[in-house]
Amino acid sequence: MMEIHERIKLLRNNMGMSQSEFGKMLGTTRDVIGNIEYNRLKRPEQKEPIYNLICEKLKVNERWLRYGEGEMFIDHLPTDEIGDIISEVIENKNDSFYKIILEAMKYYYELDEKSKQVIRKYTSGLVERIKEEEG
Repeated sequence: MMEIHERIKLLRNNMGMSQSEFGKMLGTTRDVIGNIEYNRLKRPEQKEPIYNLICEKLKVNERWLRYGEGEMFIDHLPTDEIGDIISEVIENKNDSFYKIILEAMKYYYELDEKSKQVIRKYTSGLVERIKEEEG
């Protein structure tokens, strides 16, 4: 079974990020990420803040991170809110913007995993930039 430090490396790779990029997103350095991934930090008080930040900032399922249980990511929206959004898209299917989103989703699910990682990385960066501009 995978250890927590191995799951962190898997998460980072799944997001298509280097240690430097991952560290920057978490407000730390490549060296800290490397030390975590190679399990060089031995005291829990060194690791806990990073684990909590990963779960909070990246919406990672804490059970998955700590114990390897469940899915890697938690749902970003409650199920009823997701349903509301899908209903709105269906009701407005003639809206050109919604058509573009639906078409993009169709193509996304046909991509290989590496291409999906690139799109997830780009989209995450775009969302972060929008949040920074709004905040």
